[in-house]
Amino acid sequence: MALDSEIKTSGRRKRRIAARKAQILKAAETVFSQKGYERATTREIAKAADVSEGTLYNYFGSKSDLLEAVAKSFAHDIVNEITNLEADNLADMMAELLAARLRSGRERRLLMLFLFEARLSPDVHRASIQKAVQQIIDAMEKRFSREIESGVMRPVDPAVAARTISATVMGFAALYEMGQYGQERNGISPQKWGEELTDLFLNGLQTAEDCSVEDEE
Repeated sequence: MALDSEIKTSGRRKRRIAARKAQILKAAETVFSQKGYERATTREIAKAADVSEGTLYNYFGSKSDLLEAVAKSFAHDIVNEITNLEADNLADMMAELLAARLRSGRERRLLMLFLFEARLSPDVHRASIQKAVQQIIDAMEKRFSREIESGVMRPVDPAVAARTISATVMGFAALYEMGQYGQERNGISPQKWGEELTDLFLNGLQTAEDCSVEDEE
């Protein structure tokens, strides 16, 4: 009985720790996205998380540790989604994959933060951000390799495909921040954007007549 009680107590403690860390990370995401890494302070992050600054330091040793944890969490969420996304066919998979990336305001804001910080921050920050982005690209590459092996995709270079999709998503994130993309501007939903981009990737820009002429030549 005493052992069972200790196990339950330990389990509750671990859940509390995990919940508090998630609470602080969410606050850090918000503050970093709004103010940038350099201007953000741990005091502001603690306030946003509704904890004391001392409590924050019980979980994260520095502001740098927070940025690294945010990048790691960002990558983990996207990698998990890419790996486990289910679809009936390639077009549906691509459309949902792209729409999910475009509809997430959190993802867009953090991606722009990471791109900015990777360019300006010290090497330790840049390394952690590059690692997070690379994990996402690697997951995309593995997913495409899986689809090629199963015969769903034609045998393209999965590394090139993964980087092309990733670059497209990053480009749209930048356009959104400049007010050039989004439902607020033109009434096109992220799902519609995903479908249109999928059509471009799968069918290209040529007309059926152009393709027929090339085939004859």
